[in-house]
Amino acid sequence: MGGITMAQARETQAAEEALYTREEEQGIRHHWVMGSMAASLTILILCMLLFVCGVTTYYYLSLRAELTDRAALAVEYLTKYARDDQEAIRLGAESYVADYPDRDRLELQYLDAGGSLLLSSSGRSMDGIPQGSDIPDALEDADRAAWHGRDRDTGETVMAATVPFVAADGSVSGMIRCVSSLRATNVQIVKLSGIAIFVCALVLLLVYLSNRRSLRAMMVPIRQINDTAQLIAEGLYGVHIDPVYPDEIGELCRTLNDMSDAISRSEKLKNDFISSVSHELRTPLTAIGGWGETLLAGGAGESEETRRGLTIITSEAGRLARMVEELLDFSRMESGHLAMRMERIDFTPDIEDVVFMYMDSIRREGIILEYDEADELPEIIGDRNRLRQVFLNLLDNAIKHGGEGKRVRVETYVDAQTLVINVRDFGAGIPADELAHVKERFYKGSSKARGSGIGLAIADEIMKLHGGRLEIQSIMGQGTVATMVLPAIIGDPDMEL
Repeated sequence: MGGITMAQARETQAAEEALYTREEEQGIRHHWVMGSMAASLTILILCMLLFVCGVTTYYYLSLRAELTDRAALAVEYLTKYARDDQEAIRLGAESYVADYPDRDRLELQYLDAGGSLLLSSSGRSMDGIPQGSDIPDALEDADRAAWHGRDRDTGETVMAATVPFVAADGSVSGMIRCVSSLRATNVQIVKLSGIAIFVCALVLLLVYLSNRRSLRAMMVPIRQINDTAQLIAEGLYGVHIDPVYPDEIGELCRTLNDMSDAISRSEKLKNDFISSVSHELRTPLTAIGGWGETLLAGGAGESEETRRGLTIITSEAGRLARMVEELLDFSRMESGHLAMRMERIDFTPDIEDVVFMYMDSIRREGIILEYDEADELPEIIGDRNRLRQVFLNLLDNAIKHGGEGKRVRVETYVDAQTLVINVRDFGAGIPADELAHVKERFYKGSSKARGSGIGLAIADEIMKLHGGRLEIQSIMGQGTVATMVLPAIIGDPDMEL
């Protein structure tokens, strides 16, 4: 059976990624739109319910007030007309009800003192008390009362207001009652409710369209971010997202661009480091291998050549050992396990040992090593071997990079409760654009000198673990000064670690 070709595999992967992106986008759009729509719909429903309740209450209260006022106006007119003559009031009420002009819109009723219907403007007759709680309430309180509900005879929703005729002794001699259908009022309420529903639907549509537009505007940079992240994951470092948006998405884009640049720089440093270490390892191994073959071919009789070969082998083996130790220290530093054995020490003898150890060897190369020692240096709290490692690194760099100046100067002094150790060369110096990066891991700049590029990074970390600092200053054409600054024990001989 034939296998799947590479092109088919790439097409399948691209299709799967596109499908995943669409599903992810649809998922974001669905959650975003549904979430905002649900919240908007809930708010709109609450607003609509409040509106409908408010409109209904307003119309019902307005109609109730109108019915009550009409009944009260009739009672007031008849009371003044009859001057408390109950028979005159009855006759006047019957005439007033029979001739009521708004009988097409309202029904005006005249009730006796017991609440029974005597006369209605609609012409209908009824035995007993009409339906509604307003009549017994008016009789009981001798005051106006209102009621609304469904008329059991017509099945229609009505509202009624009753105002009693109150005699001088406080008794009720009769009542005027206004009754109105709620059909027109309810129709008006329904119309306003329909308008409210239409407005809510329009607002909901605008919210939906606005959300879609906002989401579409947000999905474009998200897709760009996803595509750029995919390119970075595939190893294409240094790619940027363009354009950069002026909001939180833009801040995320700028952060991703910075991350891409940082990864690109780290990748370049890593490649340079691998190349440098490979070269550094190959050089001593070539020397050791070459001299080994020479010694094997020449025999043991040529003592001078043998001594020279063994010296080179020993020197190159030492270089390899130091390089391996640097790599191990760097690994410990990266994992946070670069341990320090802190104790109270006098670092002056170590400085002198290193200076005199280098003095004879570099004199043969025509380089002068000067040592300017302070009269008395204070003790410090530190790891002797680690601090010696830092000083060796600085001195080795001064000789290696500033040797063309034919002069290296070491100076020690005390300044503001600190021990200061300066290592200065008089070489070509470090370019200003490289000076800020010399303590970064793997950084070698434009220098072609031997080295892995991690020595100063390790030295800087050791100084920080001692509570001190490593400073590098340089002027092109005048040389470089590397400074170790360490907290000193001054005026407190019993200071504890």
